[in-house]
Amino acid sequence: MIPKRPPTSFSQRHWRHALWVGLFVATGFGLFLSSWRRALGPWFPAIQTIHEWGGIIYALALLGWSARFYPWPAPVGRTQPAFTRWALFFLVLLCVSGVALFIGPSWTRSIATVVHGASAAGLVIWVLTHLLTHRPTPLSRATPSSRRRALHWILATVATAPFVIALPNLLMMLSGRIFQQGRTQGALPGFVPYTVIDGYPQFTPQTWRLWVDSPVKRTYRLDELQHMPPTSRRLNFECVTGWAVNGVQVEGIDLLHFLESVGWQPEHTPWVLFFSGDGVYTESLSAEQIHQYQPLLVYAMDGQPLAASQGYPLRLLVPGMYGYKSLKWLVRIAFSPHDQLGYWEQRGYPQNAYWGSYHGF
Repeated sequence: MIPKRPPTSFSQRHWRHALWVGLFVATGFGLFLSSWRRALGPWFPAIQTIHEWGGIIYALALLGWSARFYPWPAPVGRTQPAFTRWALFFLVLLCVSGVALFIGPSWTRSIATVVHGASAAGLVIWVLTHLLTHRPTPLSRATPSSRRRALHWILATVATAPFVIALPNLLMMLSGRIFQQGRTQGALPGFVPYTVIDGYPQFTPQTWRLWVDSPVKRTYRLDELQHMPPTSRRLNFECVTGWAVNGVQVEGIDLLHFLESVGWQPEHTPWVLFFSGDGVYTESLSAEQIHQYQPLLVYAMDGQPLAASQGYPLRLLVPGMYGYKSLKWLVRIAFSPHDQLGYWEQRGYPQNAYWGSYHGF
């Protein structure tokens, strides 16, 4: 007869959850923090896949077997603090909203983005409270057991650093989505303010120029572009990480018409390259993609000049493609006979980024 496996202790289950949640924290903020995204380089899509599929597995265990999987029973001789139930509450919200980011129409995914971010912020506060209220015994009076507890507490404190680093950006994103503070530098309602640098490039209409490497090289001021025949459209915006925004009213100029006006010859240089004023981000579109998706050079959203987080004073916007193709802070356009992979294509995302082309989830 095979002996029964002894039940998992409360302490073992507690640290099992700490390790799992730590993995999701590290990968989640790797997707959220610009400095982490730069450091991940070509590993970024793999980290996204680990975060998404690992979260699904964890959610199934948490929602399906929470009575056995989650450390509900109090240790012998101790009373389980009532506030620890908030941890499960935030974890369940994170799991459910994470799945909802990739399911349903954009308005439900917009809600899921807010819930996911708010749950992450709530978990940040819970973890910090948990650490502060469960300090270990001073080392001078520590037993071997309490020394181990002290080491666990120190490691947990270090692991909490990503929470603390990301909290300001997280709250900024939530304020833009919940309180509609769209005219600030931080956020436009509905959008998560992504950037691959720390902060946003700062331009003024007097200093900003768009350089075009056409057969006759020249620059354009913002007012020159604004005096060209305008194009206004109501578009949907979708991010490869799941969130989406419907009905964004944009105003700008048609990219194809602009390129033709500067002498673009697609039969000789079928690739158009775009460069961001952040000095890092690049993108490219083929002649076929430009004809199919009808991109815009956008200088206004919802009747207002672009916010700094949205690429002020000019950005590229490619309807029907994931948001990473819509480069912000556009400062230069060049032409090439060959493709040059953009920032995210160099990191594993598809070059022809039509909606549904990426299956990280």
